[in-house]
Amino acid sequence: MTPDIKLSSIPLNSLRTGPSSAPATAAAVPLELLRPIAAATLAPGESASAEVLQNRPRDGQFELLLRLARANAAPVEVSVRSPQPLPAGTELRVQALSPVRLLAVLAPPAESGAAPPTLTRLDPQLFPNGTLLQARVMESQPVTGEQNRFALLARLLQGPAAGALLSLDSSRPQPPGTLLTAAVENGALRLSSASEQVRQLDLLQGMRLTLPDQAPATPMLRTLERLASLPDLPPLLQASMQQVLKHVATPEHLATPAGVAQAIRQSGIFLEASLQQLQQALSTGNAAPSQGTAENTPAAVNLPPLTRLLPLLASLATPPGTEPLPGADFKASVLNLLITLQQHLPADPGRSLAMPPGPWQPSLQVRPGLFPLPTRTVQALTENADLGGLLRLTAALLSRIQHHQFQSLGQTQTFADGSSQTVWQLDLPLRDGQQFTQVQLRIQREQQAPDQRQSEQTPQWEIRLAFNLDHLGPLQVVARLYKGRVSSEFWAEQASTLRLVNSQLEQLRDRLLTRGLEVGELSCHRGSPPQPQQAVQQRWIDEVT
Repeated sequence: MTPDIKLSSIPLNSLRTGPSSAPATAAAVPLELLRPIAAATLAPGESASAEVLQNRPRDGQFELLLRLARANAAPVEVSVRSPQPLPAGTELRVQALSPVRLLAVLAPPAESGAAPPTLTRLDPQLFPNGTLLQARVMESQPVTGEQNRFALLARLLQGPAAGALLSLDSSRPQPPGTLLTAAVENGALRLSSASEQVRQLDLLQGMRLTLPDQAPATPMLRTLERLASLPDLPPLLQASMQQVLKHVATPEHLATPAGVAQAIRQSGIFLEASLQQLQQALSTGNAAPSQGTAENTPAAVNLPPLTRLLPLLASLATPPGTEPLPGADFKASVLNLLITLQQHLPADPGRSLAMPPGPWQPSLQVRPGLFPLPTRTVQALTENADLGGLLRLTAALLSRIQHHQFQSLGQTQTFADGSSQTVWQLDLPLRDGQQFTQVQLRIQREQQAPDQRQSEQTPQWEIRLAFNLDHLGPLQVVARLYKGRVSSEFWAEQASTLRLVNSQLEQLRDRLLTRGLEVGELSCHRGSPPQPQQAVQQRWIDEVT
């Protein structure tokens, strides 16, 4: 499969006139700081002007001394390592990518009309395979003497080399003003289809809207149980509360494979798929066996509006251990409770469902693969529990379920070679006696490309669990299974938890062996595990953009 667009050295002077006709040059240079730079000096994402003071070779690379000129601050000198020499006196524009990495772009000449740098190659350190680029076509013309070949000049709109120009060789015409969204593939660019671009933008927007408003199930369930026991509650509201509580599993229910499977099915991330399944079942049941009109064909059978359907589905909520009906799950019950609360609370145009401001993680990035989801402080809503606070906690829990759904969709895709990756990310609410907690769960299934030599490919599985129990603290588990061989990593922040888990590893190994599995490495680590490894085609969301 050939790429749609390649970086090209086609002369573009014919496209540009006057002072802007500077020769193309690969002007973006990745720099590695010899010492981490303080955020107060240059925070990630910030830019500054710089001048090269010294340049000397060192171990096959070049060690540079830069003077950073910052607005309203004294100049600062930093030492960096560069893959290419930059003579003393060179003027640069640098941007901090992280505390230990900078991106330098040669500063354009000072005269009026000077052109920004033009890239004729993509540095793999800055643009690894799978990086999504957006660029605006500035100029375009067919290549003389060749069919279906066009020379383009496009400006990068985001990323580490934003503002730089790309000299491109395209197999299809791209009028000036066209917005290109393409993925880096072995130094070339592959355009994303319009529908895929819309899908990606919709997922990004959904993640951005739901992440700040989400909160875990634990505070909501505690408040819900306390309010559900109050006398004089309207019967419909009390029934909606009890229906939510019915979906909370217990350790006994999660002790069996069937119980875990049911808890996952009823977690809420499959609600829309279940509604589609329900509609198909109703359509099949109502379809006439003989020829029919448009009114009685399966495609014409529709479900009632959600405002009428959700109470019905919530009333069908089944306790753990009972096979659920399609659409009768945790999210449906939470939605029904949200609607019922709004109906029974006095009308208040000023009431907001958003969570109140409070402590939050700084510079939290919205991206696929964010696991586990962060928690937030909602003490003010749980100490003085009332229906208004329950309404906001319910809306926050719904945002969390939706964010898990966006995360699952954002990481699920089929690649060009036929391989695929499917991700399910969710919460499992849990009641242990009088206490509520939850388990965050991420399941990843990787399927290799079809092979004519093998009738069926064996998928590779990775399962991540995240707990935060009072007596254990944060605890994460990463388990991998491939062709009957399982390995597992345990990550804990408390030393006592680490010792406890380590003392149980041999017992875990014996239990896995009795299940007929081949056991690989079982290990314990202090801290948090690395984030889930993303396939190269997935790095399409960058909050900086």
